[in-house]
Amino acid sequence: MDLFGITLDDAQVKSIKDEADVVLVSAGAGSGKTQTILGKVKYLIEEKNIKEDEILCISLTNETVNNLKVKLEKLNYKVEVKTFHKLGLSLLDQKYEIVSDNTLKYIIQEYMLSFIKNNKIRNKIIKRIFFTEKSVDKILKTKDYIELRNVIETFIKYIKSNDLDIRKLLEWKLDYINKEILRIIIEVYILYTEELRSACKIDFDDMIKIASLNKVKVNYKYIIIDEFQDTSVLRLNLIKNILKYNKVKLFLVGDDWQSIYAFSGCTLDIFVNLDKYLGSVSYHQLVYTYRNSQELITASGNFVMRNKYQLKKTILSKTNEEKPIVILYGYKLENVLDYVKGDIMVIGRCNKDIENINWDNKYTIHKSKGLEADNVVLVNSDNIPFMHKSHKLLEYFLKNNEGIKYPEERRLFYVALTRTKHKIYIMVNNTESIFVKELKRKYKEFITIKKNGSPF
Repeated sequence: MDLFGITLDDAQVKSIKDEADVVLVSAGAGSGKTQTILGKVKYLIEEKNIKEDEILCISLTNETVNNLKVKLEKLNYKVEVKTFHKLGLSLLDQKYEIVSDNTLKYIIQEYMLSFIKNNKIRNKIIKRIFFTEKSVDKILKTKDYIELRNVIETFIKYIKSNDLDIRKLLEWKLDYINKEILRIIIEVYILYTEELRSACKIDFDDMIKIASLNKVKVNYKYIIIDEFQDTSVLRLNLIKNILKYNKVKLFLVGDDWQSIYAFSGCTLDIFVNLDKYLGSVSYHQLVYTYRNSQELITASGNFVMRNKYQLKKTILSKTNEEKPIVILYGYKLENVLDYVKGDIMVIGRCNKDIENINWDNKYTIHKSKGLEADNVVLVNSDNIPFMHKSHKLLEYFLKNNEGIKYPEERRLFYVALTRTKHKIYIMVNNTESIFVKELKRKYKEFITIKKNGSPF
């Protein structure tokens, strides 16, 4: 099948022409997910005579929505593209005032001020664990307070995006300090939801939840969802509600190996066990990667598939690259950038890893998903997997029942490895992470090791 000069492979064409009510396309890194979506749109419009306004495309973020819009416009297709939040908002039967994340931050701060000042028994415990300062004003500026505030904010969003019953959270078996943190989270959650309800306000999750509870009518005959591996229970409930009241077919594209948003409520189980949620599902797998060499995809694929909970995939490449993984010890970034040729992307585990780097093409690993470059430099590899202070509570929230340590961090590392067309340069500063050690031990035939002082 030709897509305006781009030839789609047999697996892509087979998935596009599948007329099942629910089609799930499992696609590896660089396998042409976007091209498959564009091909589906073309097939529906030109072969099935579906009108443009009868097709809805959904993507996760405003950025990915805009990217897909641009590609569709280049093909002269006026197909609607929305985030889940925008879709939910468009289906609401009344107007609400929408609040920003700052509202939740303010409520957390006001609660903690009151907590620190008035709750003397628990105050001592929380201070001992999180705070070194005694002054309230100073506490609010400490790194520990900011981290705790972020933990509370993240978990409240997780509760909302998964529509969790907070009463059941109290049944979790936690140590004392994590019980205290959980109690704080629940109390802030109640304050926050009551504040919104009393003022007739909604947040972004409410856009989806309210729409998933109402009887909704849509004009769409097909809904195409990109990055489906990053779907939360709340988002799925919205789709199920649309299906309940409308005759709509689903075309879902994603990669469970790149599911890296559990902290924001995304649930891998939805992708892996979709038939449990939606009934009969027609599964397809895209076989080829058009970005990575066979050597790179073999090493990275075996690395990520140590997690047996994920879907098993075989990914092939028509290109080769001798030892595409280069591990660097003690090098300065500027020297690496001087040596590496072509288009270079610099990536790091978090914003702190890249914020002081003077390079235009730089991203966190999360932001790099969907992007590619000739060569990639991963800075501060010591920081992945990331270890969190409140790890026990996180494990409960994130429901790590995948049978392996750091499953999402493993997928995040896989994303980092697969951004490159040729080589990935992994910089080690002080301490080798367990992932780097594993690469060296299990995939040495694909690796070059360089230490500062030795020529590239």
